[in-house]
Amino acid sequence: MVRPPRPQRPSRPHRPSRLDVALCYGTRPQVIKAAQLIPALRERWRVLTVDTGQHYDFDLNGGLYQDLGVPTPDVFLDVGPAHPVEQTARMAAACAQVLLAQRPRMVVVVGDTNSTLACALAAAQVGIPVTHVEAGLRSGQQEMAEERNRIAVDGLSRILCAPSAAAADNLHRESMTGQVVITGDVSRDVLEHALPLAPSRDQLGELPPHPYAFVTLHRAELVDHPALLAGVVRALGQLPVPVVFSVHPRTRRALEAAGIEAASLPNVQWHTPFRYLTGLAAIRDAAVVITDSGGVQREAYWMGTPCLTMRTTTEWHETVACGANTLVAPQDAEASLTQQGTRVMRDATTWSRDAYGNGTTAARIADALSAARPEIGRRERVTVP
Repeated sequence: MVRPPRPQRPSRPHRPSRLDVALCYGTRPQVIKAAQLIPALRERWRVLTVDTGQHYDFDLNGGLYQDLGVPTPDVFLDVGPAHPVEQTARMAAACAQVLLAQRPRMVVVVGDTNSTLACALAAAQVGIPVTHVEAGLRSGQQEMAEERNRIAVDGLSRILCAPSAAAADNLHRESMTGQVVITGDVSRDVLEHALPLAPSRDQLGELPPHPYAFVTLHRAELVDHPALLAGVVRALGQLPVPVVFSVHPRTRRALEAAGIEAASLPNVQWHTPFRYLTGLAAIRDAAVVITDSGGVQREAYWMGTPCLTMRTTTEWHETVACGANTLVAPQDAEASLTQQGTRVMRDATTWSRDAYGNGTTAARIADALSAARPEIGRRERVTVP
């Protein structure tokens, strides 16, 4: 097991009595977003970065530090795996200790994971205002842990950075007390920066010739139910094109527990998790993407690749409304996945790709912090290594 290197905190002369901003993250999607958030925030303020260690696998987290040039975190909590309740409690307690010692003026959390909830709770309990990046997203499925997390964090937050107008409407409708700002989605900032760095088609020798389907599946609502997972995998085996399956460690364990063997599906190539840049290239060049990942849904949307999402709902409603994304219930996969996949590969469709901003979200988030916390916004800019 490889983790990001433990940081050596740099010396910072003339340090003020309180830091300005703490940016807390801990999962693969959050490290991706930190690649653009950290420099945007550090242009204006002294920033403490905290990685909770929720994703402890190198391919899911540590490799992103290399691929995207994310600075080594100032603090690595090293929480690791546990039951979600225990994991959240550990992260909240550890984060609270850091916040009490460092006393930032604002805590910024991202997304809807256990790390998001734990760090927001820690900040609220020690009296530090919270900014929630990706506020207001709703899937309508209260049984999803991510849905519960995002609603709770929205309720705790002073500043609510909504990725779209629809997300902002949700916050107003629910009478959230924080200040709502439509900023766009920082994942697009990262994509605009990273896509030119992704390998070319000629450099991806392990992938089959076009057309192929690119697959990622990892959500508990699917992979923790052997019958559902087996049905989806059988449906993948029926697709009329080769399938490239980037297998999350959790999914691999579930497949092994269900007795599903790779050799039983000759048209499926099974891969260890793709690193971020390779994954972008695979999505870019695929004829169709099949996923349950919110991040992959948007990446396919931005790159113009049709997507089939193995869920009954999505928090990224705009991708469905414009025709970029089609929801397929996992229980219906064997009956409809081949038909839907064939349809979206056959029917060329174009769509507007600006539902979540234009790639300037990190700067807009920094502007939102400046506007809502003028005592931070007026501080002299400090360059932090």
